[in-house]
Amino acid sequence: MQEELTETGMTVPEFLPYHRQLADLLSRHEDGIWAWFASDKLTAQAFDEQRLYLLKSSIRLDEDTHPAIYAVAREVAARLGIDAPVVLHQGMGGNRNAALVYLPDELNIRFDGDILALLDPLETRCLLAHEMAHFLHQTREGQRHFLTDRMLRWICGEPGAHLAHARSLWLSRLYQEIFADRVALAVSGSRDATIATLIKATTGLQQFSVDDYVVQAHKAVALNDDAGSDGSSHPETFIRAIALDAWANDRAAADARLAPLIEGKWRLDQLDLLAQAALSDLTLKLIGAFLAPEWGGSETLEAHARSFDPRFERPMQSDTAGLADIADMGDSLKSYFAQVIADFATVDADLEDVPLLAALAFSARWGFAEAFDAVANTDLGLTKKKLADLRAAAAGAGT
Repeated sequence: MQEELTETGMTVPEFLPYHRQLADLLSRHEDGIWAWFASDKLTAQAFDEQRLYLLKSSIRLDEDTHPAIYAVAREVAARLGIDAPVVLHQGMGGNRNAALVYLPDELNIRFDGDILALLDPLETRCLLAHEMAHFLHQTREGQRHFLTDRMLRWICGEPGAHLAHARSLWLSRLYQEIFADRVALAVSGSRDATIATLIKATTGLQQFSVDDYVVQAHKAVALNDDAGSDGSSHPETFIRAIALDAWANDRAAADARLAPLIEGKWRLDQLDLLAQAALSDLTLKLIGAFLAPEWGGSETLEAHARSFDPRFERPMQSDTAGLADIADMGDSLKSYFAQVIADFATVDADLEDVPLLAALAFSARWGFAEAFDAVANTDLGLTKKKLADLRAAAAGAGT
């Protein structure tokens, strides 16, 4: 969905790239599970569970008793081009919040705690627009983003779930909140009201400075700017406030900053599914570039490369896009690349020291020489003096 102009003349922000890329990856690589979750039977079961949840956890608000909030909700829905019936509920829990309970043919929003009592009229519009943005996200594009979330939640609950699945689910949810915040800003036209709604919902405060909160959020995130968010290192409310402020000021700059803000730099122990796929592609390019010289065509090395990644073919040396980024990566990624290259430098004994000399030069060229030396010292048993002598020999030979 590109930015959409509704019948009321309002432009709805477009979906974020992360969601499309994640849906594409899951539907392509987990096609069997994807088809299962997309089946009519399982989809109907999911919606029955949602209806039961609403009945058990909330009280339906009667429109005759609550005409004002229904009037605002219908106006916001019309502005967003949503023609599904609007049904509002009050949750029975004490948490202060609001949530969309997704059904494709009915727009169900549940309010929890005293959230509505805290908000002024413009902030109420922000809250409604935010929840309706989730409806757009779940409904449009054949409900594939709804399917992505359900599938990831199921996988994360299984014994064999990988941390990458949990990380992907977390990032997907946070990116959805960013999208919904942008829709709330588009509907309200007020950066302050949109951020104030977020602050009130998460703290219960009535009196505060939005500007001061944004400054505090920037300071907190700047203390560990490369980390990204995991819900604790960078609290979600800080991330969302910064993203909203950026979007209100400069949309292009906000888009460019969003992924680094949310995801941070790659860490080997905190990769989501998309980062894993990108790392796999980058590793293949690294191996191809390393084995590009004539000596890299030995049967042993080529067989080892194909066992590492079946996509390997010679020659691959022409594609080094992304290798220059290694120099700016964290220690865990540099150590990983160093271990990969060290493996290829020693697997073919017939080549003697040629691959090792090449690995020393190669690691220096692409910015992970220090990591390679550490791996060579601990895993290959090379002393610092031996490494220094080999590096000098490699440099002298122009390897």
